[in-house]
Amino acid sequence: MSNKTKNDGKPTTRSVWHKIVTGVLLTADAGVALGLTVSAYAGSINPVSHPTAPAVAMTFPIWLAAAVAALVVTLLVRIKIAPVIGLGIIASLPSILNFSPLHLPGKPVSEDNSFTLMSYNVFGLKSQHDQYPGDVNPTLSYIINQDPDIVCMQEMHALYASPSQHVTAAQIDSIHHQYPYVLIANESQAIFSKFPVEPVQTGFQHRKESGAANLGCFRAEIHGKKITIFNVHLQSFSLGPQEREMFKDLARLKGSEQEIANMRSHLINKIREAAPQRVTDTEELIRYIKKYGGPNVIICGDFNDVPGSYPLRMLAEEHFREVYPEVGFGPMITYNSGGFYFRIDHILYRGDMRPVSMSRGSLKSSDHYPITATFEITDQ
Repeated sequence: MSNKTKNDGKPTTRSVWHKIVTGVLLTADAGVALGLTVSAYAGSINPVSHPTAPAVAMTFPIWLAAAVAALVVTLLVRIKIAPVIGLGIIASLPSILNFSPLHLPGKPVSEDNSFTLMSYNVFGLKSQHDQYPGDVNPTLSYIINQDPDIVCMQEMHALYASPSQHVTAAQIDSIHHQYPYVLIANESQAIFSKFPVEPVQTGFQHRKESGAANLGCFRAEIHGKKITIFNVHLQSFSLGPQEREMFKDLARLKGSEQEIANMRSHLINKIREAAPQRVTDTEELIRYIKKYGGPNVIICGDFNDVPGSYPLRMLAEEHFREVYPEVGFGPMITYNSGGFYFRIDHILYRGDMRPVSMSRGSLKSSDHYPITATFEITDQ
């Protein structure tokens, strides 16, 4: 006899499997939708009171990838329950478009009222892989060749010929030839500018401990507009080489179950320690902006925090807009070391300007990629 029953009211094997598959898929879709939504808005929770929230926010790309995969499978297998994962995606749409905007390239702008600004954590001008092609410093060569109008650098301690870092006299000459204004503030926040620029003495005191925040403030005159530029480096996770390898192993699920649990706990503790300090750093930054910023302000640098994070939301409340979500296309990664592949470098603005484009370089001499935005001056 067949294991299928006749039409006598009893379920067939096929209908039982249909219900099982539907139940499993529905449960999985609901779980992914919940994870996506929670991670999408975890950045709105203050890490001072809930220090684990930033760790949840950092899982957003994983949940987004899972949601896309779940939607495809559901559409192919059980299209009727697709609204479950669909609702999760719709609820998270603002965070999705912040993480991966979908803007086409804009129209070219006139050089008469536009400028380019590069933000770059230069890793002290060292090469993280100890590679110096042509026996010259690759980071400085990149800046010279790209030739942006303004370069804001973090971890830039000095500018002089250095055999140990393969910084040549010719490179120094080229920098000073291209940029009449070369300034370094608070030991490591530097700016090269083709436009007149002067330092603003905010009174910020750089803490000496590893990974501590730093800030440089500069006022530039660009096409007749005074624009205050805050070059920031917020509190880092202070991950050493061993901990970065640990993060790689965790991402690859390498190790025993207990080892993975220990690694996860250790890294979450690092995030819990650093995230509240970045809130304090941002509060201090906002005080300086209110005192010294004026109407036209750019904030750029190494935030050590992901899109949608609490510090970026704090700055949004001060009427700052992130450049990349307004002009970018697709996700962008700005950190390239230790498997820590996130967009943690940002450029924000407010005032009489608008972003036209933003791109990311591919050079890996530093552990950060350079990012470059083009702005157009407007009359608002």
